[in-house]
Amino acid sequence: MDNKDLANALDRSENYETYIASMNNAELITIITNLDNLDEVTTALTELSIRDKEGAVPYCLKILKEDLGDEFLQAVAFNMLYEVDHEKAKEIITEKLTNASTALIGAIMDNLSTDSLQPFGESLSAEFLNAILERYFDLSDADKERIHDNYEWFQESFEKKLSIM
Repeated sequence: MDNKDLANALDRSENYETYIASMNNAELITIITNLDNLDEVTTALTELSIRDKEGAVPYCLKILKEDLGDEFLQAVAFNMLYEVDHEKAKEIITEKLTNASTALIGAIMDNLSTDSLQPFGESLSAEFLNAILERYFDLSDADKERIHDNYEWFQESFEKKLSIM
């Protein structure tokens, strides 16, 4: 690699947000599926979701179902999935709750809290909501602190359905 190639690689790694915004959807999907640089993957998934929410869903589902990337990529993928399809997001919660990462638990709490007064949020059972709360209580004290604000909002949003306080 000569100096020009090195300079281009460094520029790309430092300015990936600008670079990714200029890509077409196929190039974005390549970044997402390669999972080489998680910051780039997160940015590419976000860009794809902005352009084509439905088109991003299969990649969000793959990331979540296969535990790809880190906890932050999974939280972003959950946020995007939830925005498009509440029912699929609910299925992911049910499947992943027992071993969900701290960031993912925070994203779940935030998204559900946002819709607590909407028909979807009102339709959530006390059992389902309490299972999320129980998962929060299973976290270490340090992890609970990381998402304490998410927990408080969740608790306030669903106080009538939550039995664990």
